[in-house]
Order: sequence, then structure tokens, then C-alpha cells
Amino acid sequence: MPTPDLTVKDDLLAETEGRLDRLRREFDEGNISGRRDDLRHIWGSGAVADAMGDFVNNWDHYRKKLNSGIQSVGEMVSSTRETFKATDENLQKSMAGKG
Repeated sequence: MPTPDLTVKDDLLAETEGRLDRLRREFDEGNISGRRDDLRHIWGSGAVADAMGDFVNNWDHYRKKLNSGIQSVGEMVSSTRETFKATDENLQKSMAGKG
């Protein structure tokens, strides 16, 4: 039997898809804004509290961007899996017809 030109490990793609989804959900559920207000009193200085507020606002903005990127990569992995599965099924049908 000839060696395939391309080998795709579906279990690796499935694992990657799952990990990306868990990571996306973790970023999605991270509500740091509420904690900022709850913890404001422990920073002591108003300047420090304001700086932490700025940090939280920046983190929220970039977390959303990162989350969007993670979701996009997850969708690409899912699409890749579907495409390779369909291609594999079509090749199997094609080979069965020749037998």
C-alpha cells in the first residue's frame, strides 16, 4: 500500500478544537470589571486605584479582541476537520467504486 502524501490526525484537531473552545469560554467568563470596583478600597491611593481601573479597562478591551481571535482559529480548525472528513469519505467511495 502506498504511503499517503498527507496525513491528518483528526484526534489532534479535535483536541485542539476543544482546548480553544475552553480557552475562549474562560476568557469570555472573566469578569474583571466587577472585581475592580470590589477591590478599589485595598489599593490605598486614589492614583493607584485609578491606574488599576485603567488596566482593567484595557484588559477588557484586549481580552475581547483575543477572544475573537481564539474563536476564529477554532472555527478554522472545525472547518478543516469537516473538510478532511468529507474528502476522506469521498475518496473511500471513489476507491470502493473501483474495486
